[in-house]
Amino acid sequence: MRFMDKLPTVISCCFCCFLRAGTVMIAVFSFIVGVLFAPNVSHSHGYWDMNPVLSNYGSLTETTAQTTLGIASIMLCTVSVLLMIGACCNIPILIEIYQWGAILYSCTVVLMFFILAVFCFFVHTNCMIAGGVLCILIICDVLLTVYFIIVTNSLRMSLQFLSSSDIVI
Repeated sequence: MRFMDKLPTVISCCFCCFLRAGTVMIAVFSFIVGVLFAPNVSHSHGYWDMNPVLSNYGSLTETTAQTTLGIASIMLCTVSVLLMIGACCNIPILIEIYQWGAILYSCTVVLMFFILAVFCFFVHTNCMIAGGVLCILIICDVLLTVYFIIVTNSLRMSLQFLSSSDIVI
């Protein structure tokens, strides 16, 4: 039995729409989030101005964080497209690829935001509010990712069940 098969399931997304529609909304939302953080989308040097936070460590840390988040965001856009295809065309393996991609993206974002929050709290003590906001964003990211994984997993498992049985839709 696989790890994803042990997760809890839901019968609808957001208590109001079918799993397929909810999964398509998740794919669109994830794609938009990925595009917002992808490199060169904002048409500005350094999407986030981290100079107040990283003034002593400068551009190397900022460039590393932005590059890491940019690569993860491009990956999120790619797996979001795969989720859309998987949900619309009944392909469970594409949904599972999205699930693992979302977990990887969330772990990357949590790590980057945690590092920045540590800088805010312990290196530059004049930016406690920014560190607090980063901690809140970490919690929101984890909760949203867990919910997205549960919804998409429910659709994936229902598609696998329907494909393994003799039920004709």
